[in-house]
Amino acid sequence: MQVAYIGIKGLPSRAGADRVVEAIVTRLAPLGVQATVYCDRARSVNDAVPGVRLLRLRVLPGKHLRPLSLNLLAGLHALVFGRYDLIHLHHLEAGFLLPILRLRYRVVSTSHGFAYRRAKWSAGARFLMRLSNVPFTRLSTAITSVSAQHARELQEQYGCQVLHIPNGTAPLRPAGDGGEVIRARHGLSPGRYFLLVAGRIDPTKGVHLALAAVNRLNMPLLVVGDDGQVPAYTQQLREMAGANVRFQSFVDEPAVLTDLMSHSTCLIHPSLFEGMSMVLLEAATAGAPIVCSDIQENREVLGNDGMYFRSGDAEALAGQLEWVLDHEEIAVRRARSCSLRVQQLYSWDAIVPRYVEVYRRASKGGVLATGR
Repeated sequence: MQVAYIGIKGLPSRAGADRVVEAIVTRLAPLGVQATVYCDRARSVNDAVPGVRLLRLRVLPGKHLRPLSLNLLAGLHALVFGRYDLIHLHHLEAGFLLPILRLRYRVVSTSHGFAYRRAKWSAGARFLMRLSNVPFTRLSTAITSVSAQHARELQEQYGCQVLHIPNGTAPLRPAGDGGEVIRARHGLSPGRYFLLVAGRIDPTKGVHLALAAVNRLNMPLLVVGDDGQVPAYTQQLREMAGANVRFQSFVDEPAVLTDLMSHSTCLIHPSLFEGMSMVLLEAATAGAPIVCSDIQENREVLGNDGMYFRSGDAEALAGQLEWVLDHEEIAVRRARSCSLRVQQLYSWDAIVPRYVEVYRRASKGGVLATGR
């Protein structure tokens, strides 16, 4: 079976849905699926992913034009030149492509969350993203969501069937000295720092909550992520950061991130909104204690052993962090329970065959999305 993937930036992955697609496509060959991934040429210059065909497209520059032009060009290329059995489309906001893709293909569409809820986009962009929900839910052959909560929301609002297929994780050991180099750069000692990791830093990631909480505590915080998404928010963070806050540009090496996570006192995950966070899954797999907001998307991942604070409440976050510092042995035990839970429930080796089954049913005419 030939399956093309549209809707991500490119491979090798750096974060978010790109990491999800990479985990899927690199496990498909033994299951009888050949993957082709459409990529932004600027993001996938000369890199290769074993067993995966990468089609690199030259796209328009700009925050809004880059993803729009990539998706549009990928859809047109698939329509005119593609020889696929199926398209796997990622992200709700790419739903505008479905009227084009459905001229030739059956399409499995995956929601990674409601991007229009993120503050990084203008009001106009968010409005257009919401409009894409209609073709996404009406024209897809099959719809999946990485979040059970979001699957329910889509079903209730649009009357379509949405299959919950979560994101996954795989064992990953720290490698090399990259984590130690970063700690040395920021004057951090293993086991004596808080960590916050975000692929992109915007207000919905709640970094301002972490800074407000940590400014009250005698423990350094390392913030890792791309801070170029919302410049005004980045400036706000720089102004409110106390002397114990360090900023590190995005780290795209999973082994280095694993090292930073596994040697932290705890990972702070204060997001106000998520789809299904890969950072949360990877930190739990690494065995890091995690303090996270109590949104349903986080509770789905960590269950009863997670350490939560009331979403949006910096004072509650500070109180939970103080509890971790006073009860580090208990926090480590709870982290081990979360790690076991994640490894049992969210293994990529178990999740990828579920996608393959959806592909096979959809390609044979099994229409799973009933909102039409």
